[in-house]
Amino acid sequence: MEDETTQSNNKGDLKTVRTYLSDMADTVRTNDISVIKVALAEQNKNERENIYRQAEGTPFKKFFWVAGGIIFIGVALFGIYFVTNKNAALNVPEQIVKNDSIISYDELTSISIKDGDNLTDKIITNKKEVSNNGIKSISINKDVGGAKEKLSVKELFTKLEFTAPSSLVRSLSDSYMIGYYINNLSENITDYKSSLFIILPTIDYEYTYAGMLEWEKTIAGNTLDLFELNTKNNKLQINDLAWKDIIIENKDARVLLNEENKPILYYIFTNKNNLIVTDKEATLKEIISRLIIKNIKPL
Repeated sequence: MEDETTQSNNKGDLKTVRTYLSDMADTVRTNDISVIKVALAEQNKNERENIYRQAEGTPFKKFFWVAGGIIFIGVALFGIYFVTNKNAALNVPEQIVKNDSIISYDELTSISIKDGDNLTDKIITNKKEVSNNGIKSISINKDVGGAKEKLSVKELFTKLEFTAPSSLVRSLSDSYMIGYYINNLSENITDYKSSLFIILPTIDYEYTYAGMLEWEKTIAGNTLDLFELNTKNNKLQINDLAWKDIIIENKDARVLLNEENKPILYYIFTNKNNLIVTDKEATLKEIISRLIIKNIKPL
């Protein structure tokens, strides 16, 4: 009995020891696996942090990327601004510079016209005030809502009571120029009074040329007062006047002769762009010279 009990106890003890060792092995095995997992997790964490650090880069690289981003945004905004302004500029109608004269001048004055004013009288009064040698330009304006605006060529002809053909008026540009030329310094000219001129840019040479030939029939009567063709010693007889072809500065011109066969009025096309009307040959030559100088392009 005792042996059996002892054996039984021994068997029980062995069973207990075996169970304990088995549990210990399980525990060790479980712990080993947990350590490995922790190690692997730590390794994975370190690898991810390295990846993040590489992606973020060094402080210099961070600064470079930030600066590059700012520059890119700035360039983009400038591009948008440039394109917007360019498109806006394309939609703005072309502006005409009203103070851009056909030829250079030495003095500038202006005449303001109101309803009922006699433009011819105003021009003659202004002409008598000329004293200095050279070209004096006159700007003829009207009052529009409190602002000064240059008369159109059609308004100019109406105010001066010119009976020119309507086809001629329509063929002329509004960028005309009226002025005087005086040259008391010339040895060949004595008592040289100021000489009125009108420069009429043409937008259709054929119509302007034909219109001037038609206007020759009445231009003397239209301009007697304006150019002061009648004097105390010489009262013109319109029917006795005659037009003649002449050459001035190698250009074809037309001259109106009085009954004594003396020239009193000229007109000339300096080219297909400009028509000049004046009462002195010296004035024509001066205007042609200034046109040539203005049209010379710098090298």
